[in-house]
Amino acid sequence: MELAPLSIEAKRLLVLKTIIHDPAATDLRLSLFISAAKSFRYDSCLQPFPPDFITNNEKSIDQLCRVLETIPPVADLPAGLAALDEQTVGLLHWILCRQARPALRTVPKAQHDEVLAKCPCYAKYAQPSHIFEVVYRETNSSERAFQDHATEFRTRHAFHGSRLFNFHSILHYGLQQHLNKVSLFGEGIYLSAELQVSQMFSPNGSGWSRSTLGTHLACIALCEYVDNPNYVKSQEETQQLPGTGEGTTAHATPSSDGPSAIMSTSFTGNGSFPERYILVKNNELVQVRYLLLYGTTKETNNNNNNNNNNTATSAGPHGSSVDPLYALPVRPPSYQMRHPPSRFIQWIANNKGFVLIGGYVGLLLIVGFINSRNAHFVKEMLLQKLNHVYNAVLGYRGKD
Repeated sequence: MELAPLSIEAKRLLVLKTIIHDPAATDLRLSLFISAAKSFRYDSCLQPFPPDFITNNEKSIDQLCRVLETIPPVADLPAGLAALDEQTVGLLHWILCRQARPALRTVPKAQHDEVLAKCPCYAKYAQPSHIFEVVYRETNSSERAFQDHATEFRTRHAFHGSRLFNFHSILHYGLQQHLNKVSLFGEGIYLSAELQVSQMFSPNGSGWSRSTLGTHLACIALCEYVDNPNYVKSQEETQQLPGTGEGTTAHATPSSDGPSAIMSTSFTGNGSFPERYILVKNNELVQVRYLLLYGTTKETNNNNNNNNNNTATSAGPHGSSVDPLYALPVRPPSYQMRHPPSRFIQWIANNKGFVLIGGYVGLLLIVGFINSRNAHFVKEMLLQKLNHVYNAVLGYRGKD
């Protein structure tokens, strides 16, 4: 039996409850969605796609982006929900409520080290600015399959790096080996026990311009995998220590050379699978447990955020502690909607690769024209015209 559609007020109430429950997680979910929507690969990255923006099996990405531009910052959303139109509220309800599984939970700063300790690293790495736990329902099909495999083999943790616009679909569908473009050692899901290695595959990407987490984000997944040797390929790190016999090995320890030593030795040796890398050839053996976030914001946005934080209260109406970063206002939103850049500028920003290729092709055409016979003829004609003008001017002056 199909449920009756919710009213606009019911959707506003559900969105409000979601924001108040965890504002930072709400911010991240919106940032991942907007990053996928802005990507030139939105057709494959923005999965699932909001059904209200599909007409005759055609995705209305331009209309979707226009609606996304009207969403205020998360801190202003509770007071600004009433002013948003039905289409915007419907989109927020779909992103934050209809697609809320798996759930995201903000990990407090005091527990960051505990999370990172699940996969100890030898190389130094930058601390993430935020960590979010990915929480699955027990009835979730992928979680049930993972737990079934985990009853027979032990589980371990490792990192997976990818571009920001991929994490919207990763969050909903998990890591899929057939979508992995790296196949140096075979098809599968590539993980690393070194966070510094995964950071190379997670460059800063354009997120949400109104996000308090950062306008540009890098995201890394901390995954749990079932160490089934039939589907998992890895190499134990062993090295001979001074004073040990030929048959005695010990786990490698951090070297004085730091991260560069690990990076340079990963692909050296006898051509075997590199150390600290894991290749999983079964999707059911990997589950994303945490998202590690690295946020950066332009200087102008940082100044605005600092001003907002200074004016926010640090305690609720009953004296309860509230994170000043996401203090929820009880007054009308004070933000001013900025004029979005023109569609031409947005297209260039989202298609830098095509612009560079087009410029290179144009340069080749110019060089080819210069070296052609037509260019030589045009050059000779211009020189003749300049010569006639020069002679006419000198001849006129000579008569004077």
